[in-house]
Amino acid sequence: MPSRRFPGRLLLAPAITALLTVKGCAPQSTDYFPLGTEQTWQYRITRTIKGETHYQKLIVANLPALTGNDGAVYFPRRRLDGRAEWYQRDQKGLFRVDPATNERSQILPAGLKAGIRWQEPARIRFLEMGGTFSATFTERVQNSITLDYVIEDMDATVEMAAGTFKHCMRIRGSGSMFAGSLLESFLRIRFIKIEQTDWYAPGVGLVKRVRNEYTTPAEFSNEYIEELETVR
Repeated sequence: MPSRRFPGRLLLAPAITALLTVKGCAPQSTDYFPLGTEQTWQYRITRTIKGETHYQKLIVANLPALTGNDGAVYFPRRRLDGRAEWYQRDQKGLFRVDPATNERSQILPAGLKAGIRWQEPARIRFLEMGGTFSATFTERVQNSITLDYVIEDMDATVEMAAGTFKHCMRIRGSGSMFAGSLLESFLRIRFIKIEQTDWYAPGVGLVKRVRNEYTTPAEFSNEYIEELETVR
């Protein structure tokens, strides 16, 4: 893993230019999470919480692969909001990498097939959406729930604004936790349950995500839907 001279920092300045100039058609491949290709994805996000529905766009573009100071290959992605995401593949699967801490979180396992299971910590989205807490508090709690993931199907079909995608991989994640004293003190939340379903199309990547966070009491229960609109 690279040191603090992580190569991603070199890409911060031309962020928007890199995003807007990435072109090309999605390759016909079996890769469920294309990296290093000239592809740009645009998603429509729908968030519903406390009876209010909010919409936003998410645009993500691949950037060329880079070799880190440790000799490993890293795959950057750039979001329109300026944030960079870093990924790495190895014999264990696909991981998102935090260049500041060198920590890795697993996105997909190796040897994709129905029935494969794994676990990974997940953020609690309603804390980000509500803006109830300071950034410090949010950082302390957002990774405190572990989701159990399972590949349910390798031949699912899903209809999207971008078209109908067949032969998709469908992944289900779920987890629950008692909220702890801080959340109970500030928001009266005692229990949190998360259910998430992702669909990945070969050669395209993530095409749809539906995530529900249920809270007790139900005031902060919310739904997050991410749907692909275009890929080029």
